[in-house]
Amino acid sequence: MGTTATVLVALAGVAALVDWWGVARGRLGVEFIAKPLVVIGLIGAALAVDTGDGVVRGLVVAALGASLVGDVVLMTPDARFEAGVFAFLVAHVLYITAFLETGGLDVGAGVAAAVLIIGIGFGAVPQIIAGARSGGPAIQTGVTVSLAVIAVTAVLAAATGALTAMIAGALLLTSDALLGWNQFVDRAPGGRVLVQVTNHAAHVGFVLWLTG
Repeated sequence: MGTTATVLVALAGVAALVDWWGVARGRLGVEFIAKPLVVIGLIGAALAVDTGDGVVRGLVVAALGASLVGDVVLMTPDARFEAGVFAFLVAHVLYITAFLETGGLDVGAGVAAAVLIIGIGFGAVPQIIAGARSGGPAIQTGVTVSLAVIAVTAVLAAATGALTAMIAGALLLTSDALLGWNQFVDRAPGGRVLVQVTNHAAHVGFVLWLTG
């Protein structure tokens, strides 16, 4: 990774620490500034990464942009949860497209990841989907589709064979699952902070994946 990209990732890391502190302390003003700065820094880093595949880079940048929209939507007063979920869903579709664009996916690694995800999520996912029923059929359907797409993202990330992508995919799945759990089931201790930590770490991982 070049100097510019490294500096931007480091700055994004500083913004992330400030954001986590703001979330833990309930400082919405701090979160509203720091949270977008994390993703903006990572977008800059992705653009600065020296990679020979401009299409994949563009897809990752677009995915980060969609995630930024989702972050901002969920922070705004009277935020509509489904609007934020839709933005994150778009981000996942873009990440999936980036993985497919690389070609040469390892089917075995993907299958192993799928089995692991099903095993771990066997208890939690049905509870999230059941809890989403309180928001109406549209919300429940949207959450169900989102969880399925999130799982596909993690599976294909593992199938790339790149450790950074594997870890990033697992972290992004964890982040979105925690978001759904906090919203529809129960507030996990430190739940909001954990959502942020895993989400930011996942996006850093995808930027690092671009370096090959």
